Amino acid sequence: MNAVAYRAGMHRYAGRMGSIVLALVFVAGSRASADDKTVSEADKLQFTQKQVQALMQELQERMFHLSELTKQAEPDNSTRLVLALRKAREELIVEQMREILDKLSQRDLSKATDDTKQVLVKLDALKKLLIAADLELELQLERLRQLQAAIRKVDEAIKVETQQKSESARLDGLQKKKQDVKQAALDRAKQAEAANRQRTADAATATKTLGQLDPAVQSLSAAGKSMSSAEAKLGGGSPGDAEGEQSDALKKLADARSMLEKDRQRVLQELQQQVKRVVVENLQEMLDRQVAIRRATEALSPQLARKREAVVELQKLAIPEQRIATLCQQTRELVEETEFSVTLGPALESLEKDMLIVSGDLTGGRGNRHVVESEQAIEADLKDLLDTFKELPTAAGQCDSQCSGCKGNMNKLLAELKVVRMMQMRVNKGTIDADEAARRRAAIAELPADVREIIGKLRDRQATIRDAMDQLHARFAQ
Repeated sequence: MNAVAYRAGMHRYAGRMGSIVLALVFVAGSRASADDKTVSEADKLQFTQKQVQALMQELQERMFHLSELTKQAEPDNSTRLVLALRKAREELIVEQMREILDKLSQRDLSKATDDTKQVLVKLDALKKLLIAADLELELQLERLRQLQAAIRKVDEAIKVETQQKSESARLDGLQKKKQDVKQAALDRAKQAEAANRQRTADAATATKTLGQLDPAVQSLSAAGKSMSSAEAKLGGGSPGDAEGEQSDALKKLADARSMLEKDRQRVLQELQQQVKRVVVENLQEMLDRQVAIRRATEALSPQLARKREAVVELQKLAIPEQRIATLCQQTRELVEETEFSVTLGPALESLEKDMLIVSGDLTGGRGNRHVVESEQAIEADLKDLLDTFKELPTAAGQCDSQCSGCKGNMNKLLAELKVVRMMQMRVNKGTIDADEAARRRAAIAELPADVREIIGKLRDRQATIRDAMDQLHARFAQ
């Protein structure tokens, strides 16, 4: 199979994914009518959901088949398919579709709609993976996620083993004081040690699947052997000897964690250039879309009081505004996941809130001066962020300064401080009077409950700036 045929196949799969998405949108959007109409409406939804589930199952099977066919001739394309298939299975998409069908059969339409929205988000991410131009970025992100998952497993094993060591020391202290140590206490400690040995084995398995980390796997295996010896010592009534084995296990766990973290830092470093490119592209796209919406708002604003058609056109702008907010959220998640910037994430979080509030205004048919000014403020912030990160060097350590406090990256520190300054200026300028506060409350009231929940979760802006400064100090100071 040549590259052209492969791309055609991927776009056919993406088209099939689009059909699934449209069908799910129908299921979600039909809830209100099905609530009030005959049972046959709910039956139609069940039939549609069955079709969607069958399509998704077929799609997964075809992805697996094509990945096998292309494994030798086109390993990169095969890897993309395997990655998409793994993601679909890990996200339990088919299983969640089955649960939606159960909810429909029980006429629990509200819960079915909520679950459908979650599946739609997962399918959108899967579709993007299938047709993504930059496979290397996706592969590196996947490795980063797997490394972080493995590190979490090791951290949990370290935490438990530390507790186990303390318990062994306690039991040994009792024995040395000639106090009776009941066998039940030793048995519990032995069982807990066995459970942590299995936890460590799971971490070793997860690390082995990553490849190129044999020393870490060996350290985890050695830690498991020390834990097995500790089990035997506890079973034999010698908690003091078990404590020594547990100390050895902790050392080996720490060694493994250090190797995993070293590889994680390597992946993060390699991701910086790719993430910068995506960030700049996304900021430019958000800015272009926001400018178009603001211009449309300005054009419609004088007609709103006398033309109903103008109000309807304005309300239509709410959907593209929410799409900008979604892109903003996705960019923020990428920035935070890759540790690309300390301050860009919080800045995007604040912008997302402003975008959602503007979408609420547009939904309510409001396009007055306050709304236009809010749109202009979003534009200005997006442009400032775009200018700042366009100038950022693509390679770490490109620094014009010989200072040691910035760890050889003065340019990166200056970029971070520019974003903090922008955020602080926005807070200082954004003192809300009573009229403006009322407008914002009215805008938020126009939004769906799940979107209002997102706004409610966004942190206080001044506290966000303070947190960002603390993180900057931790990252760049000696």
